[in-house]
Amino acid sequence: MSAGRGAFATVDVGTTSIKLGIYDSGLVRVHSESVTVPVGPDGLQDAEELFKAVRHLLLRGKELGAKSAGIATYRASTVAWKRDGTPLTPIVTWTDRGVYQTYKRLPAHIKAVGKIPPLDLIVSPYSPVIRFLRLRELCPNLPAESMQWTIDAYLAYRLVGKFVSDATNATLTGIIDPRNMKEIGVVKSLFGLKSAVPAIVENTEKIGEFEGVELNALIADQQAACVGEWAVERGTAKVTNGTGTFVDVPTDGFARRGQLIPLVILKERGTTRFGVEGYLPTTGRAVDLMLRIGLIRSYSDLETEERGEVIFIPALSGLQVPHAPNAKGLIAGLELDSDGRAVASGLLTAISFHVRLVLEQSGESTKILRADGGLSRSGELLRRISEATGIDVERAGDLEATSRGLAMLQVASTRGERLQEVAKARSEIEVFSRRADPKLGDEYRKWQKLATWLKNSRDSFQAE
Repeated sequence: MSAGRGAFATVDVGTTSIKLGIYDSGLVRVHSESVTVPVGPDGLQDAEELFKAVRHLLLRGKELGAKSAGIATYRASTVAWKRDGTPLTPIVTWTDRGVYQTYKRLPAHIKAVGKIPPLDLIVSPYSPVIRFLRLRELCPNLPAESMQWTIDAYLAYRLVGKFVSDATNATLTGIIDPRNMKEIGVVKSLFGLKSAVPAIVENTEKIGEFEGVELNALIADQQAACVGEWAVERGTAKVTNGTGTFVDVPTDGFARRGQLIPLVILKERGTTRFGVEGYLPTTGRAVDLMLRIGLIRSYSDLETEERGEVIFIPALSGLQVPHAPNAKGLIAGLELDSDGRAVASGLLTAISFHVRLVLEQSGESTKILRADGGLSRSGELLRRISEATGIDVERAGDLEATSRGLAMLQVASTRGERLQEVAKARSEIEVFSRRADPKLGDEYRKWQKLATWLKNSRDSFQAE
């Protein structure tokens, strides 16, 4: 059976929420549903439960007429399993703080090597490589023949019986060189990693077949969103405002820029597209926190145009830019008449300044900025991003850019169409724009100083 012009199923594996989308032949989403797989307070997730949830949604997609499917996964998270697919460990998610203690136990000579580029990208407290070491701590007697990799490989193995990893996920492990897709032997040797490395596949490659449905796309979630927004070429960047805020900027080839993460955005037809990324891990969760403790009553409270002196830096799980993985969240500038809406306004300001900082560090001349994710429903947030960056912000009618990107990849995979042509079918967009207040530059510099202070305040505002 070869997938033709029928329905396309997309499975977006988020950290806790897994979404199924069904797209018709014209790339219109006709169905969506989701299930939840919790992550424990320790940052670990049940691997068997995750697989069962993905399997359930794929079968649900088949029931709804899907002949093809694609899977996007959250990144930088590891798991070990037996040859028969049985998990040997829970998933060590990117939210797991136990890896910091794992890093602290590394020999001094390894930490010293980690100060030398390019290994400084790999030997760091929250590097995915450290999560491979964490697996050995969770299961000290891991069999030599066990499979150990990121969750895209785990799910592919369970579903179609192949040990493969897509280029976007594999190159973020620190074990696969993004420039040639080959194993970096020195990294495996340095950390004593002896398990096999999966075959690296492109993002528009047929992986196999599951219960009569072809698996035709495998990709990391933020990179899928880049495809969905067609932010894969220089000059166009995307910002996803969901659980966190992720800013991805395409570059001309592999590049290191400031404190940003170099990554593979897409690999198809032998061509690799690169970019850099900066993110705030917990912006959406900061809104959830404000709702839970009563600072705001609803999402409509985010639509305040009033700007005050309050700044809310949502470092609820550390900061990536500036690099402070142990930083705690901070609200500053409160006055006697400050209320919940003032704090909400401070959060929107902090998000917009973070987007500006990432774009500045990228060194790219960004002309178009496209926004997606649930928090991008806030028009005020997008106007503030426009004000802070000086760039108009586009928002498509379908905010599920990750799912849309997965559907686009499947079209290219099954029909042989070029992704550039598929991308032209983007839905109608709304444009948000606001000219900068003359005082904005001063506010931006204050925010930078506050973020830097938070990074350096190790005694009081750093998690253990």
